[in-house]
Amino acid sequence: MSRKNETTVLFDVLGPKGRRNANIAAVVSAVVILAILGYAAFVLNGEGFFEASRWVNPLDALVVETTWIPAIVSTLTAFALGSVLALILGVIFGFGRISQFALTRWASTGYVQFFRSLPLVLLIWVSFTIDGHFGFTTETLGWSNDARRLTFLVLGLGIYNGAIFAEILRAGVNALPPGQAMAGRAIGLRHGQVQRLIVLPQVLRNMLPAVLAQLVILLKDTSLGYVITYPELLHSASLVGRDYSNSFLQALLIAAFIYFVLAYALSKLVVLAERRLRKKTAAPKAAAQIESQVTAGQAPPAP
Repeated sequence: MSRKNETTVLFDVLGPKGRRNANIAAVVSAVVILAILGYAAFVLNGEGFFEASRWVNPLDALVVETTWIPAIVSTLTAFALGSVLALILGVIFGFGRISQFALTRWASTGYVQFFRSLPLVLLIWVSFTIDGHFGFTTETLGWSNDARRLTFLVLGLGIYNGAIFAEILRAGVNALPPGQAMAGRAIGLRHGQVQRLIVLPQVLRNMLPAVLAQLVILLKDTSLGYVITYPELLHSASLVGRDYSNSFLQALLIAAFIYFVLAYALSKLVVLAERRLRKKTAAPKAAAQIESQVTAGQAPPAP
């Protein structure tokens, strides 16, 4: 079904009056947005925001090499490690919430409800500040300061987003038709095999949009490393603004642009992965349908 047909199925087609009102609303909205942007540009220009001298220092080759590039690497490192930890915890506690064992369900539900309710910045800050009270200091573990900050940032990101991913997984499993799991049990598969071989592949495909949205949030949440002085993009932008006080806002906008580029690239990668996954699952599904028709004595559809 084409996108146009999907739209006509989900919504009524606008009539002449409706199209006219929609066009008027679009024009008015565009004028208001342009007016706001124009006023902001006017005010910033009056403050000298667009002067070349204020952009030269943050974009100096030495600053890019010693500050921006390491900040991007640090941000992506925290994002990658936090994503892996969050996905692992999400799968574990997501299936734990639908487990047949009551104790497993209760423990998983407690984890999800507790950590999902905590502010992420509080989770990062508390874990970073109390570790010394239990003897796990930089000296006793042989950590560098940056490694210690990275560890607690990743733990905070992973634990918090793991609870979110667990809820996404649970919702995806509950959204599947019950006949899927019943068919697996009918052929002798155990509960764990049904979840791993039948439920999980379909859930992963269906929950990709929600996972993408949460991964983008996780990427932006790496900026919370600022509170523990982890050298990510926001912290590095503040250092550039401190060194060049007349370029502080410019440094923040550069960091914002880098975040946008990273998030946009991430969304494109996940969309590509989703398309490849759908191509891989389309052929086996068609083959299964033909096999079932042949078994029932029906002729397969003509190509």
